[in-house]
Amino acid sequence: MRVNRRLSPRMHEGFELVVKGVDMFGAPFLENTRLLNSSREGLCFLLLRPISAGRNLEFACQSSDELSKIWAAGRVVWVSERFDGYQLVGLSAKEAQNSQARVERAASVA
Repeated sequence: MRVNRRLSPRMHEGFELVVKGVDMFGAPFLENTRLLNSSREGLCFLLLRPISAGRNLEFACQSSDELSKIWAAGRVVWVSERFDGYQLVGLSAKEAQNSQARVERAASVA
């Protein structure tokens, strides 16, 4: 039997998502994709651009109105390769908030 270790339930809503960041080769990108599932802890989606765990990415719900996009940040916690060329990406918004707070505290101490 498989044990569920998730801290919160997943919502399986497949809506359009736009993701931007820097890939594993240092090239900036902006990619339209689809959200596979989400929870209070983070998101799971597909990307064609090669990325690695530990990277920070920004994401927004896809909208026809550019002004209505609200961007949020997250840290890639895992990446799984697929046979179709996509990567399955696990993004934690909580991780990004915690690391940003550490950076801000370190900058204020220096």
